[in-house]
Amino acid sequence: MAIVVSYKKDGKKYILIGTGFGAYKATRPSFLGGNLFPHEDEGNIRVVAVADKEGDIHWVDSDDLRVIEVDGNKIEDLL
Repeated sequence: MAIVVSYKKDGKKYILIGTGFGAYKATRPSFLGGNLFPHEDEGNIRVVAVADKEGDIHWVDSDDLRVIEVDGNKIEDLL
């Protein structure tokens, strides 16, 4: 069976394929300190792989999804 999710912004339904996690860190020289005191930017991105009804895979921010069904059971029936 599958996990069905809904995209919060437009209500479209997708099948959950899997999750991913991306981390990044970037540095650039500062104006005054150059490479001695660089500007640093870092963070992480939580994304989920979903498939639409055509089978196309999309990567979506996990905060933008809501679980609708798990293995054919409505989520409210499981909790």
